[in-house]
Amino acid sequence: VDFAVIGRSEEKVKTLKEKFDITAVAGGIDAYLKKDSEIPECAIVAVTLKELTSVTLQLLNLGIKNILVEKPAGLNQDDIDNLVKTAEGLNANLYVAYNRRFYISVKLLKEKIEEDGGIISVNFEFTEWPHVIETFNYPPDISGKFVIANSTHVIDTVFHLTGRPKTLHSQVTGHDYVSWHPSGSVFMGMGITEKDIPFSYSTNWAAPGRWVIEILTRNNRYYFKPMERLAIQKKASVQVNEYEGDYSDDINFKPGLLRMVKAFMKNDEGVLCTIKEHQQNFPFYEKIAGYKA
Repeated sequence: VDFAVIGRSEEKVKTLKEKFDITAVAGGIDAYLKKDSEIPECAIVAVTLKELTSVTLQLLNLGIKNILVEKPAGLNQDDIDNLVKTAEGLNANLYVAYNRRFYISVKLLKEKIEEDGGIISVNFEFTEWPHVIETFNYPPDISGKFVIANSTHVIDTVFHLTGRPKTLHSQVTGHDYVSWHPSGSVFMGMGITEKDIPFSYSTNWAAPGRWVIEILTRNNRYYFKPMERLAIQKKASVQVNEYEGDYSDDINFKPGLLRMVKAFMKNDEGVLCTIKEHQQNFPFYEKIAGYKA
């Protein structure tokens, strides 16, 4: 695929050009347009969190019809609503890059679920590690929305597999444990999805933990722990064994990335998260996080 990298920093762009022998332009989008007036067919937006929405809107208004934007595309509902309205008004395809949907482990799970006759319940955990996050010195408007900014990787994967909630009962406590996340740090909840699948979650950022998804069928319990690998506990057994499959794409590339970009280049919406779907999921993210009632 013929492509160009548009960056801002002259130093970083120079490093990219030297390391990969690619077309790379510093100075941002305006500088690129002065050098090359041809509008690309597709764009991938991988800028800082605070600028995801503004850069995506700029690209849409330039006339680019196919855009993949890093998650979460925006940090509040107004940002997402604006992206939906603009993309629909310009008849553009806009997708949010939730690459966990494209993990080989998720693909293998879907095949096993089909064999088992469907999901009957789900548990998940989206624990973040404050001792690591604090080293990045995120500004308050990002750290204070870290469930949206990062934890939605887990929640989106669950919704992708089960459907978004039909009912959701959530509670957030632990307001004094993690100072940079004022809504709280202990998240508990349960509900029923639109596919009538019961789900629950239990997450405590002030205690040890990790990202985990457990999918239960009548025959097996499936684990993403870590999410890059599928493990199975069979009925009438306590043994948990890793499921053998071809994980080579997720070993040779950043997990999920190759399959996600391929789907984007084909506008294959079978797994991709459309901006409209993200808009519909967003209120549930905010409720789970305690940002809104």
